[in-house]
Amino acid sequence: MFYLGLLVMSAASFGPGCSSCSKGSGASAGPGKTTPGMKIDIPRARAAYVTNNASDSISVIDLDGDRVVEVPLDLEPDAHEAPHHLAIDAATSSVFVALAFPPETKKTKDPHGGHGNAADVGRLARLDLATLAVKETRDVDENPGDVVLTHDRKRVLVTHFDMKRAMDVAAKGGASPSTMFAQLVIFDAKDMKRLGARPVCVAPHGVVTTKDDRVAYVACYGSDELVVVDLASDGFPTSRIPLGAMQGVPGVPRFGPYSATLSPDEKIVVVANLEGQDVRVLDRATKRFLPDKTVPLSAKAFMPAFLDDRTLLVPLQSPDGLARVDLENAKIEARASFPRDQCILPHVVRVANDGRVYLVCEGDHRAPGSVLEIDRASLAPKKRWAVGAYPDGMAFGTE
Repeated sequence: MFYLGLLVMSAASFGPGCSSCSKGSGASAGPGKTTPGMKIDIPRARAAYVTNNASDSISVIDLDGDRVVEVPLDLEPDAHEAPHHLAIDAATSSVFVALAFPPETKKTKDPHGGHGNAADVGRLARLDLATLAVKETRDVDENPGDVVLTHDRKRVLVTHFDMKRAMDVAAKGGASPSTMFAQLVIFDAKDMKRLGARPVCVAPHGVVTTKDDRVAYVACYGSDELVVVDLASDGFPTSRIPLGAMQGVPGVPRFGPYSATLSPDEKIVVVANLEGQDVRVLDRATKRFLPDKTVPLSAKAFMPAFLDDRTLLVPLQSPDGLARVDLENAKIEARASFPRDQCILPHVVRVANDGRVYLVCEGDHRAPGSVLEIDRASLAPKKRWAVGAYPDGMAFGTE
């Protein structure tokens, strides 16, 4: 998994084999490149869109049927675009996707090794929702992580899971931790104009905004903290909240926060941790983590979703599975594992407006991954769709 604290290892040692890794870097895929897309005859109201990191594509699945349409995202034949997470604005028929352009790497025991290890700049691409044609791109920094739209659909936020920066700084020694910081970059969703950027922390990944779009919470994997960003003020000032005592040193996390999820009532923020193998709860009113609400999971916690104000579904890896967590009483209500032919490496849970629950499973990063519809009560799979290689993000056509 993300054993990125081993800074003495070379950058090339972190990376899986994958179907697209024979491609080169993204340097030749210029900002003016576009793609033709293709006809998608699945109605948006019943469609979900999944980024396939290792097959440079987006899968469109019919939530009320069995069909899957896979649309390539090849801006340049010799580049590995590695689409990673996406956000949809159905009103403007726009899809925003982060393209990471990771390096070619050798197979290792770490299935996520190439993530956060790119040397080339990434890109934010805007696609047409009707065809998934790439219409325009903008450069971002190396290793884009999460991509979210503000609730008013006016801004796009991009984090950068740049562990390579942290490893490079740590290898040189003696530098300030702030030199490891990667940026939160903010774009105008209408014209893709860059509105600003702010260094936030070491290897920021998951980000979530409040409903009024005035505050963003960023999970900082490499520095064991949650950063609060003031989106309403010039310069996007930040404040920092450590996840707990005895944090790891910058670049060698003890907790490894990967995602931040805001409860429906907006009273708490849940941080899911890879290295700490738990979920932790921030009380927004006091701006403090609540130690008695921490829930140990004995597995790496990725990108969860709320079922209600205090019930959380958490995808787990090592061992793989899914947990339903009662945050009010800080306990696991139910836990499920899946046969390997159904789901390998659960990554993200999404809950549709109609209440149906979906789990994206990365697979082995070479063969097709999968999406499962999950029964909320039993956590048993109700349906399965095969998608591209290494799926890691999901959004609905009506968002």
